[in-house]
Amino acid sequence: MKKMITVVAIMAAMISNVAFAGSGGEKIDKRIRQAFEKEFSGAADVKWYAYDRYTKVDFTINSMHLMAFYNNEGESMGVARNIPYSSLPLRLQLDNKKNYKSYWITAIYELANGEGTRYYLTLENADKTIQFVSDANNSWELLNREAKK
Repeated sequence: MKKMITVVAIMAAMISNVAFAGSGGEKIDKRIRQAFEKEFSGAADVKWYAYDRYTKVDFTINSMHLMAFYNNEGESMGVARNIPYSSLPLRLQLDNKKNYKSYWITAIYELANGEGTRYYLTLENADKTIQFVSDANNSWELLNREAKK
C-alpha cells in the first residue's frame, strides 16, 4: 500500500508537469545508477532528476522515450511512458468518451511495475483540470480535480 501511494504521488507530480533541473547523474546514489544501468543497458539521452523520496530517469531505448523511477535504496518503482489514446484499453476509452465529452486530453501515461500496469489520464476544459488513474477493473479513479485560475 505504501509503495502504491508513493507511485501515485510520483505520477501525479509527473502528470502535473512538475520539473526540476536534470543532471548528468553525478550526484545520484551509486545503487540507483547501478540498478538503472543493469536494467536498461544501452539507454541513450539519459537525464537524472533527484527528488527527496525518489529518483526519476528520463531516457531513450530502442527509439522509445521512457521514464524510470527508483526509491532511495535503488529499487525500481516502475517504468512509465507516454502513450497515444488508441493504446488505452477499450473500456477506459469508452468510459472517457461517455463521461467527459467536453474535455480535451493533455496527458496519457502508462506505468508498469511489480503491481501491474496502470494508466494515468489528464483532462482539461476551460474551467478545470482532472487527473485519473485506472484501477484493476479498467475503470477510472479520480486522482485530482483542480479549478483553473
